[in-house]
Amino acid sequence: MLGCLPHWGVAQDASAADVFSQVAQKAPKQAFGAAYSFGAEAPQVMVAGPRTRDGGGTVQPDSPFHIGSISKSFTATLLMQLDQEGRLSLTAPIGTYLKGAKYPLHPTWAALTLEQLLSHTAGLKANAPMREMTQRRAETPAEGRVRILSALWQDPVPHRAGKSRYSNLGYVLAGVVAEEVTGQSWEEQIQARFGRKLGLRSLGFGAPEAANAPLGHVGLMGVKKPLAADAPEADNPAWIGPAGTIHMTMGDLARWGQVHLQACNGAAPRFLSAANCQRLWTPVSKNYGLGWILEEKNGLGPKRWHNGSNNRWFAVLAIYPERDLVVATASNHATAQRVTKLEDKMARALVAGAR
Repeated sequence: MLGCLPHWGVAQDASAADVFSQVAQKAPKQAFGAAYSFGAEAPQVMVAGPRTRDGGGTVQPDSPFHIGSISKSFTATLLMQLDQEGRLSLTAPIGTYLKGAKYPLHPTWAALTLEQLLSHTAGLKANAPMREMTQRRAETPAEGRVRILSALWQDPVPHRAGKSRYSNLGYVLAGVVAEEVTGQSWEEQIQARFGRKLGLRSLGFGAPEAANAPLGHVGLMGVKKPLAADAPEADNPAWIGPAGTIHMTMGDLARWGQVHLQACNGAAPRFLSAANCQRLWTPVSKNYGLGWILEEKNGLGPKRWHNGSNNRWFAVLAIYPERDLVVATASNHATAQRVTKLEDKMARALVAGAR
């Protein structure tokens, strides 16, 4: 099905709707979601497909999708807000904030900065050992973060800082700094600052449990199988939250892109000053800023984006500043190429239709 939230009352762009319909029809057993907006206009949402590939109802415009590593943009923004408030500095050594018996950091860890962690230039490993990615323990996510890192940070940083090395652990460590500075868990801060303050009411963590949520799928013996939201393997462990456990509706994901577009244009100073928003979009190493990938898209101009997957879902959020455009796409299957192409084709159709 195709649909938009009825109270928005703005007609869908026909060309974008056609692109979305064509992609969805090629994979009728997948759930797809997409949203787009120009400027401050209310996001327009399109959805299609079943909640699970073997039936079980159809996905709805207010169905939440898992967004994986797009969560990194939330963590980077949280730390930038704390910097803007004067509660920490992104360029100060993290040993400034993590000290005492609770944090026996090796000097090479203590010397790392949040800017290095958020730009993947800290020299940390990508992930914790596989056993830690599959085990579930009776602990809070914040407790899990400290437990995982404490097994690592007493030894030297494994690689020299400065080179781009994608690291989920770097974002987990950044989350620990935010927790130590504020006394609140990363989850509490994300909900307070972005879920409630920005009105992103669908924001949650882990595999979405809403009754109309499409289920994530995993390949078993060559066949894609749906995973119940409460299945242990439905998502990565909760402690990895700052690197990628957020879920939300497509409309709210587009709104997240909108507030960054507004802030970087100087129109949302209470969220972020224009200068601090642009810091997120300034490359530190290669094409990565702080929580955002930076690209010059042929025919569309600058692109600020991130994708995300827990190997059960796939999502993309893209901002085109010169076009005043935000596009978000997602699926409940980890089909990276299909979801990525959907975003690109929709963006091109929308830009062409706006000329």
